[in-house]
Amino acid sequence: MMVQFRTSPYDVPFHPNPVTFLPGFELEVHVLYVNSNSQSYIRQPGRCEFSISAFESQTGELESPQHTLPPESSCIYHFQGRRHETVWVSFIKYHSAIDPTGFESPAECMTQLRIWDGRWSVTSRPYGIHPEYTRNASLIEQICREEVPRLCSRSLIAKGSRPCSTQESYLSTGSDLTIEYRPSPIGTARLYGPASAFKLRYEFVDNSLGGAPLEPLVAPSAMPEPAALVQFHPKSCDRVFRSSSASRGIFRSPSNVFLYGRGGSPNISCTIRFEAGIGESVRLSITRARFGGRSCQNMQNRSGRWHCNHHSGPIADLRISEVPWTDIPPLPRDCLCSDVSSSINLAPLAASIVEVRFTAMQMEVDQDFRDFYFEGRYEFEKDECDTDWSVRRLRGRSGDALLKPTPCPALIQPWLVEPETEGSYLVLKMKGFWMPPLLHSAPPCPTDARITVYSTNNPKNSRDLCPSGPDVVAFSDGWDNAYEYSALEISKSLIIEFKSSRKPREFEGNEYKFSWMEIYPGNDCPFKCQELQACIPRELWCDGKIHCPSGQDESSTECDHRMPLSPLHVGVAAATLTLFSLFLSLAAGLTACARRKRVEKKHQLQAHHVDTNGRYPHHPPYAHHSAPHHHMASSHALTPIYLDPTKDSFC
Repeated sequence: MMVQFRTSPYDVPFHPNPVTFLPGFELEVHVLYVNSNSQSYIRQPGRCEFSISAFESQTGELESPQHTLPPESSCIYHFQGRRHETVWVSFIKYHSAIDPTGFESPAECMTQLRIWDGRWSVTSRPYGIHPEYTRNASLIEQICREEVPRLCSRSLIAKGSRPCSTQESYLSTGSDLTIEYRPSPIGTARLYGPASAFKLRYEFVDNSLGGAPLEPLVAPSAMPEPAALVQFHPKSCDRVFRSSSASRGIFRSPSNVFLYGRGGSPNISCTIRFEAGIGESVRLSITRARFGGRSCQNMQNRSGRWHCNHHSGPIADLRISEVPWTDIPPLPRDCLCSDVSSSINLAPLAASIVEVRFTAMQMEVDQDFRDFYFEGRYEFEKDECDTDWSVRRLRGRSGDALLKPTPCPALIQPWLVEPETEGSYLVLKMKGFWMPPLLHSAPPCPTDARITVYSTNNPKNSRDLCPSGPDVVAFSDGWDNAYEYSALEISKSLIIEFKSSRKPREFEGNEYKFSWMEIYPGNDCPFKCQELQACIPRELWCDGKIHCPSGQDESSTECDHRMPLSPLHVGVAAATLTLFSLFLSLAAGLTACARRKRVEKKHQLQAHHVDTNGRYPHHPPYAHHSAPHHHMASSHALTPIYLDPTKDSFC
């Protein structure tokens, strides 16, 4: 800076000098140091142009030049992100000190700030002259000299304040954003600095997710998306990885700040699905994870599965589930909720569809993807274990099934039992005893195998059974309150899982049987199991198979007197009665035939020995045993009864 002092040629030489007169002048100089590598300092005159790249810094702050610029200077700021990123800019300070005389000019906009969605390209750059640009961008905002842009100044005043919203900031739709700034729009330069100044924060928002967009199999969650995503990026963080696209790879939580507390969303819930092909299974490992220091602990049970032991406070966890049936909610398998620094290999699952759900609730305004994240690896492995899940989906009034180990790597084999009639419930009958929640109070179980029973939409209330002992029963959810109205939809289907901590080739070969039956609530029904206090279908009563635990439905008292015969019994009884009736009819007919035959024979003999006058004929003595006998035999012999056409009956 050069300061030039000149005396006036019009001074009065004979004017008396004041007492305080001092020849010359006094100049006070202050030096303001500015980082020469920052955007607050211009190295070359007339080249107020800066490029801010995501490869240098993902986030930062930027200030306007703090020194005097030539009149009508313009500063260009190019924000360039990666192709999967967008640019988020928030002005936290803005000052404009315009000369009041400028307001006397005609009412027109003296543009001081423009924000463009896109990047300018340089067409020519003559030496010493401001370069020319082609604006391949759309104008987002134009600020005149008497206006201010969208401000979010509270983050500068107080720490821990609520995050800036999209109504208080600017967000590009692509990977580039350009800001055009004119410090002195009216063309006058000031010795003591620019007429206006600003300070802003920028961030390159990572929108990469991996995989493909996921269409939900069941009803989506009611959790709304953040306003920024609805306005600019209408998509969720749910993704799917298919074996047809890649056999292995890396999956991770999203790094989009708008999905976290600092971006305005206190809750996040993302589902990542893996779909294997025929004869393939999904293998997962979690390499690292962080859950914001929440009070929770990872626990591993005897079967090698992980579960979360939440102590208090809001929930943040990573849950792994499998989907054997697409119209049934996923079946939970593993849960992680505390930090993971070394890789965890998850046990293999039986289904070809596996889901990973990442959830963090009630995040603070300064928490983001650096506080809550996870990363893992997936692989689709061929194991030739193609389970027919339609066979494991059981339906009917009653039935039986066998739980047995399979040669497949998955140690959990689920079955689904559904009631056939609407409004009915299910009761399961198995052998064993229920394991209490506290393992130290449980009696010893002679086998490592366990059978787990729970409702399809309420897996938290599952119960484990040691499959050794007397008969036990389990009911569908809602049976205890079957006589009460409930506004909640209760699933009456049951999941039965066979679990063991042993490898398939080490199984003992044991098989465990369970049976199920439909039941109905009712007090005065004619077919009721008293010990269950439940009504059963009519066709199960006295059908030759015991359904009630006490055998009441097959007791002689019920089946002989009270219960009508079953269709089989009715058929047998009808056939027996018909045969007995035919036998009686035949016996009566034969008896009548024999009696009639005797009467006819008697009448024939009488007619043979009596003449028309009532006297016996005279026979020679020598012919008493020969001639008369021959005559009678030849004249009056009868034909067999089935050959005589003159008879009026079968006799």
